[in-house]
Amino acid sequence: MAKKNILDAILNTINQVQQKNKANPKEETADPNVFDLIKNKIQKLDDRNRERRKAKGKSPVSILDRIKKEIEGARRENKKDSNVATAPKSVFDEILKKVDQRPKQQASSGLRKIVEDYNLDVSRFPREVVSEIQKKYIADRKKFDQQYAQAIHDLSKKY
Repeated sequence: MAKKNILDAILNTINQVQQKNKANPKEETADPNVFDLIKNKIQKLDDRNRERRKAKGKSPVSILDRIKKEIEGARRENKKDSNVATAPKSVFDEILKKVDQRPKQQASSGLRKIVEDYNLDVSRFPREVVSEIQKKYIADRKKFDQQYAQAIHDLSKKY
């Protein structure tokens, strides 16, 4: 089962983005159906995950990647739906930004721990260098986590 706190945080973000969009006089207010579409896709995600896990041979995919895929699917669906006005790009971008925030926070705390554990001095590094290190750490961490998820998935087939 997907972590409820992740899904709840994303659903909460969707509500916040909807309120922000509605209150912003400089931006077109998105049709409420757009937000309902996104919420429904996210809420159904957990049920579909359980069904997919039962299917053998499927590689595991992180919940954050699945959430991003559903949001992008909602964006495409909204563009195609002639009955509902296409929401401003910022609506979807703000929600995706929140989804991407968690790995960035984990990378930041992970790098901070490495700097502390190895007594490294990074105080003179330009901001761009730190940003590049963080991007590399996120990519490496994602690969590492995927390898472990695959190994656990493979073991689960045996037991």
